Amino acid sequence: MAIDANRLKELDNMVRRMGALASIFGVRSDSIGNSHFGAFRDLMDLYTDMCGRQLKEGNDFLDDGVKPTEDDVARVNLVFERIFGFTPENFKAK
Repeated sequence: MAIDANRLKELDNMVRRMGALASIFGVRSDSIGNSHFGAFRDLMDLYTDMCGRQLKEGNDFLDDGVKPTEDDVARVNLVFERIFGFTPENFKAK
């Protein structure tokens, strides 16, 4: 189903606000000195990119969720490793 103009505007504004918040997080987290924590910014950017792409394709990312590409999955795995220090496959309870 096509997104109506009001919903499109609402979602577009949301994507912009998420990008702004991620930017602020990046600035604030840089001063902490923990690159693992700062990598959450990359995850936020990835999610925002995915939402924006869904919107450009005419999909409501809130109602329908995001649909990752192979590249998105690879990026998530890289960021995961930057945050936790190991790959998602090795994320297990000790």
